[in-house]
Amino acid sequence: MRSAGAGVGAAAGLGLWGTWGGPAWLGEPRAVASLAPPDRVLEEVESPFNHIVVARNGDVVTMYFVVDGVYYIESRVDRSHPKSLDLDYTRTMMAGFLMQPRPTRLLMIGFGGGQISNYLFERVPGLEIDGVDIDPEVIRLARKYFDVPDDPRYRTHAADGRLFVEQAATEPGWDMILLDAFRGVFVPLHLKTREYYQTLLEHLSPQGVVVANLHNATPMYKHDRTTFADAFPQGYSFHTERGRQTIFVASADAERMSTYQMRANAELAQPAFDFDLRGLAARWYLGEDWDRGGAQVLHDDFTPEQLQQGIERHNESCRGEDCEYAYPTK
Repeated sequence: MRSAGAGVGAAAGLGLWGTWGGPAWLGEPRAVASLAPPDRVLEEVESPFNHIVVARNGDVVTMYFVVDGVYYIESRVDRSHPKSLDLDYTRTMMAGFLMQPRPTRLLMIGFGGGQISNYLFERVPGLEIDGVDIDPEVIRLARKYFDVPDDPRYRTHAADGRLFVEQAATEPGWDMILLDAFRGVFVPLHLKTREYYQTLLEHLSPQGVVVANLHNATPMYKHDRTTFADAFPQGYSFHTERGRQTIFVASADAERMSTYQMRANAELAQPAFDFDLRGLAARWYLGEDWDRGGAQVLHDDFTPEQLQQGIERHNESCRGEDCEYAYPTK
């Protein structure tokens, strides 16, 4: 799932705007689905932002973004049980309910096919959802193939994930903000800095939380975690079942939540879910799971004009020899 935007920094050869307080890497790589095209393509679109493929394999419908011939999973739903979360990391992102068991307003940055948003809209009574994606085609395909409902409580917005939040009212605030935003294979850096996290903090309700999908095996992880720790008073890590990703829950609450309270919140929220939240609570990683050595807080100093220029430049669809995507190497 994704909501795209500008890269942040002044890295040589990348043509970025603004200055960037940290290593000039592009972020974490998205999980690779396949090097070969899927068997049954339902629709293929070349938008100004993405090369999108929606395909079906038996009961499973998947939205892919294609970069340099590689198919990256953005959303997936199993039609044999469409009201369940099919991917491990999406289930683990429900860890936000262990800190905030009764949200009424939710913001999803990185809409994709709407899998997470659909699931929560169906299961959490009265929940209002704002789903944000930079690409109108992504939203259109989500409505066409992934059954995004047409409901006044479920709003979709074709917008950059940073500008949308900056332009939103701070009151009443969101109770939960989910970050699953990818620019092709990477999270755009302007959605990873302390300045952005401060903006999210200002738009949370008093008991609100931010839930972020992070790849813990990449060189960026220690910088991501250090930046979150600098921006938010409290943070909680939950590893996915396979351990490849960490779901990080950041809270503005000054007090550390106890294991007892987390388990109580799991019991309170459990009736809305079709998997064991108490088992998810048991995956709370109590220690630090990153190396602080050499880790930096990620900053940017964009003016509004520079941010808009960067969004226009770095949300262009990346194809063939013009692509500058690269995995971090150090």
